[in-house]
Amino acid sequence: MDNSLIDRIREASDIVQVISSYIPLKRAGSNFRGVCPFHKDTHPSLNVSQSKQIFKCFACGKAGNVFTFVQEYERLSFMEAVKVLAGRAAIQIPEFDKTKVVSTKRDQLIQVYAMTRDFYADCLFKHGKGVLDYLAERKLSAETAKQLELGYALNSEKGLLNHLLKQGFGVSLLKESGLFSNVQGNMIDFFRDRLMFPIHDSTGKVLAFGGRTLNDGSPIGKYINSPGTELYTKGNELYGLFKSKYELGKDNSVLVCEGYFDFLRVYESGFKNSVASLGTALTDEQIYLLARYTENIYMLYDGDKAGRKAAVRAALLCISKGLNPQIIELPDKQDPDTFILEFGPEELKKRIASALPAIDYIASSDALEIPVKERIEQILDAVRPIKDPIRRDLLLNSVAEIFSVKQSSLSQKLRLTSRQETPEPVQEKHLEGHPEEKFLLALALKNEHDYYFLAQELSEDYFFNVSYKKVFRFLVAEDRAMSLVQPATLLDTIEDAALRECLADLLFEDLSLMRFEDTLKQVKVRKIQYDMDLLDRMIEKNPQDMELLKQKETLVREYRSMTKKVVNKILH
Repeated sequence: MDNSLIDRIREASDIVQVISSYIPLKRAGSNFRGVCPFHKDTHPSLNVSQSKQIFKCFACGKAGNVFTFVQEYERLSFMEAVKVLAGRAAIQIPEFDKTKVVSTKRDQLIQVYAMTRDFYADCLFKHGKGVLDYLAERKLSAETAKQLELGYALNSEKGLLNHLLKQGFGVSLLKESGLFSNVQGNMIDFFRDRLMFPIHDSTGKVLAFGGRTLNDGSPIGKYINSPGTELYTKGNELYGLFKSKYELGKDNSVLVCEGYFDFLRVYESGFKNSVASLGTALTDEQIYLLARYTENIYMLYDGDKAGRKAAVRAALLCISKGLNPQIIELPDKQDPDTFILEFGPEELKKRIASALPAIDYIASSDALEIPVKERIEQILDAVRPIKDPIRRDLLLNSVAEIFSVKQSSLSQKLRLTSRQETPEPVQEKHLEGHPEEKFLLALALKNEHDYYFLAQELSEDYFFNVSYKKVFRFLVAEDRAMSLVQPATLLDTIEDAALRECLADLLFEDLSLMRFEDTLKQVKVRKIQYDMDLLDRMIEKNPQDMELLKQKETLVREYRSMTKKVVNKILH
């Protein structure tokens, strides 16, 4: 792809707007800040510079420009990220050869699942009249079925198998896909005569399937899901997230329900900021996935006793991860699907508006049927892992106020019962030693004159820190002065993540009170001192070597000259 086209796509993709479509950002001085989606971050560690069009997490070290963010977040290649942003900016790119070499087993399985999705979707509209009638009975439109890529698994033992074999996939690969059962040595389709729900990752790739039987008397079970595979681990994905993720960031909130049909009903009724936990209890991994987009989590679970208890368990887990959960109460014997059908979307809006913060709900709900002391202890168990002292104090203050107990008593209880292991902290990436090298490189990236002077005056031997030596080598390998006007362009094609993160770190530095010339002299003087020490050791071994003595004398004169200038400057 032509570099000018890549530049045009970058210029049309403001990094703050793009990242804000994934996660909430708040202004922090001249930059923006948000919770980093690349590690288990519950504090705003991700910094975004709109003027430089770069981002940097000062906890995990992840850094780059707008292309890098989309690459890392969506798990795409550089060119795929460019195409995503081109589509977002309505910029057309030329068609190239679409032939893709599939090299890894994971890539092959992704192709198998993509073709399986297409096969099931095709079967729904060609052979699934009974399924379409069933959806119509439940007042779900064919359009929603298309949007969510629903399908139909034929009532056949080898319908899918034969289709995939015709596409050229090998038997050994299909055995590992989880799409087939082994019955007395024969491969047969795992899903048969079922309404199919593809389970996508956040980028839209199909990783697994869920299937609902149309015969409620089926001995196998109403719902069955794909087994764990190389692609899919139960509890790691959220149903519908690939469709709703942009809305989560925009609304800064998410509605979490439990089942497929609950999600379909809620989504079709206009609540686009929704996901489902695939019928299981909400997991740590799913909560960390939600935390990428918002900290405001609304539990939209069934209204019966079991549903309310499940909502409380999920909400407490969210509290422990530093999020703000609220619980939407539905009438007994109602789930989101039946509630909207009976009362309509407007009534659900009212329920959402009157949702209670989790702690208030736990304190007031009669449905929980547990003593007050136990309720407080459940909340304290959720508060215990929180390391942010301000958030902890605010939560304890809220508990004290709601339950009419002293905050000091709650704090004492926490200390006495703190048996939980401290979670391993995120290892902060930092570059040890030689800060003058960091300052010099950061200053050289500010303007063209200093950049050229750095390249002319120094060699990589002046850099003792391996990472800064690598940055210097990158900067002077070719003329990059034009990129200094738009620093984000420096990060476009750096495949070395450590180099990209180090360079982004330098670009974030604000050294307005430091002068390039002074820092350059400091680095030069330090190099002379190093060389003199090295010569001293060599002279000690060879005291009669006149050449070494001459070199030492030259260095001493140079050192005195440079340090004299520095002293004179300080005096005047």
